[in-house]
Parts: sequence; C-alpha cells; structure tokens
Amino acid sequence: MKLFFYFIFIPNIIFSQSISDLKTRFDTYLNFNGSLNQSVSFTEKSVSIKNAGKSDFTVYEGEQEILTTLLKTKKTSEFITIYNWKKNNRLSKKQIDSLAKTISQVTYLSSTSLQGKRIAIDPGHFAGNMTDAKVEQKFIDFSPYSSNLLKDTIRFNEGTLTYQTATILKHKLEEQGAIVMVTRPQQNYTAFQITYDTWFVKRKKIVLDSLVKTNSMDSKRYAVLMKLPKQKLFWEFFRDFELGERARLINEFKPDATVIIHYNVDEKNTDWVNPTTKNYTMTFIGGGMTADNFSKTINKIHFLRLLLSDQLNQSEKLASLTVNQFNKELHIPIAQKHDADYLRDNCLKTPSSGVFCRNLALCRMINSPLVYGEALYQDNMKECNQLCKNDYEINNQKVPKRIYETAMCYYQALSAYFSKP
Repeated sequence: MKLFFYFIFIPNIIFSQSISDLKTRFDTYLNFNGSLNQSVSFTEKSVSIKNAGKSDFTVYEGEQEILTTLLKTKKTSEFITIYNWKKNNRLSKKQIDSLAKTISQVTYLSSTSLQGKRIAIDPGHFAGNMTDAKVEQKFIDFSPYSSNLLKDTIRFNEGTLTYQTATILKHKLEEQGAIVMVTRPQQNYTAFQITYDTWFVKRKKIVLDSLVKTNSMDSKRYAVLMKLPKQKLFWEFFRDFELGERARLINEFKPDATVIIHYNVDEKNTDWVNPTTKNYTMTFIGGGMTADNFSKTINKIHFLRLLLSDQLNQSEKLASLTVNQFNKELHIPIAQKHDADYLRDNCLKTPSSGVFCRNLALCRMINSPLVYGEALYQDNMKECNQLCKNDYEINNQKVPKRIYETAMCYYQALSAYFSKP
C-alpha cells in the first residue's frame, strides 16, 4: 500500500463552499425546528450570529476557509479571542495572512486504509461494578422474583459493556495500523484516569476550589456541592464536568474520527422489573441546536465550527455506515423518528436512515467527524440474556459474544469510511 504525503499551507487551500452551501448545512443539521431563525441570518454574501436582534459575529464570503481552519486547529478558548476581536468586521487580506501565520503547516496522510489514521474511542459511562453503576443509574438488574418472564437473575452494567467493546475495537484497529486513543483506558476509571470514588475523596475539593478561584463558580453553589453525597454530586456536577474532560482528551489527540460507544434502553420500560420486547438501533451526530445554546459564547464557537466545516457531513457518512452495520450484522431494526419520544421531540432526522442530529455535549464539543452509537436495547428480552453471558473469548478475555459482534460493526464501518473518498 503506497502512502502519499502532501503539505497544505493555509492561504492556498482550495475552498469550494459558498454561503448557499452553509445555508443548506444549517437547515439540514443545525436548525432544530426553526428555533435558530432569530439567532442566525443569511444573505447572499454572509452569515451572522445575532444577539438581541443585532449581529454579534459575521462570516463574509471569502473568509470561510481561514475561519474554518482556525476553528478546526485552535482550541475553543483560543478562538473565543478571535471571535471577540473580529465580531462583524470584514477581514482584510493582511489580516487573513496574519491569521494564517498562526497556524502550523499541516501534514496529511492520504490512504484508503486504516494505516496511520488517528481514531478516538469514548466508552460511555465509567462503572465497572454494580455499586458505581447504581450511582450512574446505568445497569440492568432483572430478577425472577420480580419478573415472571425470567428463570435466572440478569445483572450487568453499561459501563462494563462499553469498555469491553472499546477494548476489542482498539485491538482490531491497531492491527490495521491505526493510532488509537481511549478516553478511559482502565475498567471502572473515569476520564480523569481515576475512579469516581477516588475523585470524590481526593479531588472534589481541589476541583471546586479552583472553579471558585477562577470565578467559574459562585460561593453559594460551591457550598451546596461540597455538602452533597456521592450520588447526588454525580448528577449535580460530576457527570457534565467529566464529559468536558472526555472532549478535551479527544480534541488534544486530534483524531481523524471519533467513536462514542453506548448501549440503549427502552425509554418506556420505566419500572425496570420486566424485559421489553422492543429493540432498535440508531446513531447520533452533532447539530439540532436551539437558541438557548447561544447564551454562551463557547457554544457559538461550536456552532460556527459545525456550520463552516464539513464535520457534520462526514459524521453523517460514518454514522450511516455504522447503523447499517448494526442492522445487518446484529439483525436489529433501524429506528425511525416515531420509535422514541426523544427522537421525535429532541432530534433532527438526517437524510440517512437511523442517523439523527442530537445536541448532546460530546456531539457538540468534539472537533472531528464522529458517530455516537446506540447499537441495541440492553433491556430487550433476547439482548439481556445474551449480554450477561461471557461466552466469547478474544485477546485472552471472555466477553459476551454480542459485545464482540458490536465492536466488529464499528470496525467494519470505520474501514468502509476510510476506504471511500
């Protein structure tokens, strides 16, 4: 296999997107049920983000290429400085050249294989035992004493399933020469590379103190959080805080693609006593943003990156390949918009079946094409029976065969994604 290297210096990028192309992307992926109509405006030559009816930041025709490159190569915090400096001013050629000099020369590895591709994997949640799984509320615990549908107890947690899937996928990708990063490389670890128990005991006060010191948190909220027990603090603070760390790790890695691994449940099966007969597969990508997202400048930056770059288009491609693998190999029907309330009420359907724009934190913050996979319903009668059995051995590890099959779906989707231009 020949590998071709070429160098691109930013001012010479050939950029073919027009303002009309951006409007199409806005309508297809970003504007959730028209909720951004008062926050974003388009003309033939520009697109503007508005604040209280007035333009807050404007991208003019001819500026897309440099701004897109800056959004993809700079940290979000760094681009905020550019955002506040530029605002609605049109960039001169001198300013564009000056901004281009702040960007290092980029080397691209071009091949039609996984060789050399940088792939980030985020195994959803963190629990590796039932105690932590109950903190996260991400577990299945069905008993024949409470369900007349079961002969045996079925007990497992999602954090273990996602970690096992990530481990198998990482090994398969590395066999093909990919460079792989996993956000939590040890079972029961959070993205901070320690357990939640350890973070709660040794890091909680340090973290909260630092947030107060930098004026990121007021003293009243600090006092409330310091008193919360472990489970309540998880829901009130740690969950979102740790998601930010996952995004930071992934963005520092600068991946060519990101896989976010989750397993779903039937939202209507709220009593958690009996398994469900429902089972659907689906994938999420970024987009589906609403006007309230624009209350924070950092979310405006995420919006601009998703609008100006092709990450949403590439994410749809990867997500479509993934959900079709789930459907074909796992034999699970692809979800339609009416199959779940959150799909109907909180998501935009893309042109690809089973791929939905959902404004999840990771889908918004990660700076790469991505797929957020929900392969199957853990509480489905057949699935839960398969997921509690370690009936397949790979890499000297016993796992449920269903986990291996799911990991292979991601692997095949990534292989196809990188094999096609």
